[in-house]
Amino acid sequence: MIERATPIHAAEINSTLVRFFCGPATGPDMPWHAHEDLLAALALPRDLRRALKAALLKSWKEVCHTVEVDGEPVLIAPHFVAQGLIGMAQEIGKGVTTTPDIVDREYARAGVAAMNALTAHLPAAGDRFTWAMQAFHNQGGTE
Repeated sequence: MIERATPIHAAEINSTLVRFFCGPATGPDMPWHAHEDLLAALALPRDLRRALKAALLKSWKEVCHTVEVDGEPVLIAPHFVAQGLIGMAQEIGKGVTTTPDIVDREYARAGVAAMNALTAHLPAAGDRFTWAMQAFHNQGGTE
């Protein structure tokens, strides 16, 4: 049985709803994203989205997790996977999609809002900054 999860934030990125989640680590971590949501936001062809998801699961399976959201399985991945995916789309996707720069900009804004949701429990800005720096250092960890 997979763990149930609720998004901590959802944002429209390139006219696609992208959900953000707490990662599985017990300590500070960057926001995780619903991987298929981000692939859809990049407006990649369906066959390429399938190939990229398969490649992610083949090469990075240990850092990805499947959670249950509203009774459906959702593959979530850490922030660095999103950065790599968006960067790849910016470098080689120009002939496939016209949206990577839009997605990059809108993902960054959404990520700030997701981080604010993760740190809302901390009382002071200094505490939130320290937590965010630890999250950046720990990103994608499972401990």
